[in-house]
Amino acid sequence: MVRSLVISVHDFRSRRKASVHFLTGELAKRGPVRFFSVGLSRLSEHRGDTRADLKDRANRAEVVDGVQCYLYRTLWHPFTLRKPALLPLERLLFRAYRLTMPAVFRHGIRWAEVVFIESGMAAIFIPDIRRLNPKARIVYLASDDLSVIGAAETIKRDFATHFDEIDTVRLPSRFLLDSLPHGRSAIFAPHGIDRTLTERSYDSPYGARRGCVSVGSMLFDADFFNIAARLFPELDFHVIGAGKAASKLDARANIVIHEEMPFSDTLPYVRHAALGVAPYLDAGTPRYLIDTSLKLKQFGLFGIPAICPYFALGDAPGRFGYRPGDAATIESAIRAALAHDTPITIDAPGWSDILDRLLTPERFPEHRLHPAAG
Repeated sequence: MVRSLVISVHDFRSRRKASVHFLTGELAKRGPVRFFSVGLSRLSEHRGDTRADLKDRANRAEVVDGVQCYLYRTLWHPFTLRKPALLPLERLLFRAYRLTMPAVFRHGIRWAEVVFIESGMAAIFIPDIRRLNPKARIVYLASDDLSVIGAAETIKRDFATHFDEIDTVRLPSRFLLDSLPHGRSAIFAPHGIDRTLTERSYDSPYGARRGCVSVGSMLFDADFFNIAARLFPELDFHVIGAGKAASKLDARANIVIHEEMPFSDTLPYVRHAALGVAPYLDAGTPRYLIDTSLKLKQFGLFGIPAICPYFALGDAPGRFGYRPGDAATIESAIRAALAHDTPITIDAPGWSDILDRLLTPERFPEHRLHPAAG
């Protein structure tokens, strides 16, 4: 039994699910868990924070599915000021934010045996964790490269300065290794899968027509659907939770737009889809997306052929690539996916196995990662 604290810019109660949610769910099976969500403010809400619908439940503890949740909401929060000349002011804002964290946050750090920090703003709290609880194990969940997601210079500098205070770094992709100061504490722990999801019964939401589905807003490329819907009028393209990017979709009868919905409500759309779509923009997209795309892994779990840009193909079975904006390759990929009749299976560990690697990395020396020579 282990006491765990998770610090993230996600909230455990959010409808949109990321890897940190599934890991937290597994942690709750092994002991008490507290989930502290940072970075929500009136400023972030104005910019479209996906946690805005939870603001009425902020600044108080609430237990959901065995996890004590706390969403910290303020009038403001620190952010990147971009210009080098403003770096001293940026550092001052981040320091002020750290110093004014509520007592429940400091108590949670002292209480925890293991503290999980997700990449992003949460990285600024590494020295606070070490100061308040020197015996706590710190596990850094490297969901993204800080430079790729546009993290503030203060976050990147603090992360590098205090990196050696981290006990274990979880890398869901080996391509993320180069984003670390070194790889001595890194362990490869890819996104897990929950095979029980495929054992449930789901009613089809598609009616008599064949449906294709996309879930989420990350790097969402509306042009894919505008092209594909025109080329394949016999198919319905269901777009779930694309957010503001959905406004760029053409008003066509076979493009069906859905608001963001709870993760469990998306599963019937995936289970009965003729194919799944990961419509990523080609905007200097990092190579680690090959491994870290949860939607592509979800399609593979349900045995659904997946359409994605060439840069996200990798060597996973059942994926068909196209060039963003290119109608010929989009048409070719969809036709190949619709004609695919070989069973699709993926060989991936469960989330429980992934958590084992993070809690007891000494048991898994074969998954340790080291920097390349030179």
